[in-house]
Amino acid sequence: MLDKLPGVRLIGGALVGVMIFGTALGAEAATKKKPVKKPVKHTRTVTLSYLGGCTVDTPAVSGSLTSSCAQFGAGGWALSARPGEKFVSISVKDVTGRNVAGAFWEGGGGTTTSTTTDFCGALKNYVAPADGAIKLALDAVGARTACPSGATQGTVTLVFSNLP
Repeated sequence: MLDKLPGVRLIGGALVGVMIFGTALGAEAATKKKPVKKPVKHTRTVTLSYLGGCTVDTPAVSGSLTSSCAQFGAGGWALSARPGEKFVSISVKDVTGRNVAGAFWEGGGGTTTSTTTDFCGALKNYVAPADGAIKLALDAVGARTACPSGATQGTVTLVFSNLP
């Protein structure tokens, strides 16, 4: 009965062959590139209403405060981006149907300490400041020649996102 059992060499050889085959498969699997996961865009939409504008030109020139404008329902706001939100897109819908001028601004109210980003009706992917503080004002009288319409009444839609 012992003469029908496979030999030790046969069993050992088979085990060595299986291990070599397994090593080859493992090496092939290790060299394959894993698919890179694309980042997922997350958005948050905020809609604001206004009755009139807040500034004559830009906050940096006029030094107007968004808090006093917002108290009267006018188009001036101080907002905050949430952690992870790096971009803000804006669109203004005025009842007149015309594009309304506005500006995002950073810093104080004076021309030497402020930076403004002007827009006419809409702006995509404004880069939010590192502290997340967003100041926004709509033009009250249409003093800019590039966008001569002042804010009358309407809505502002802001879309905050982590990706452009």
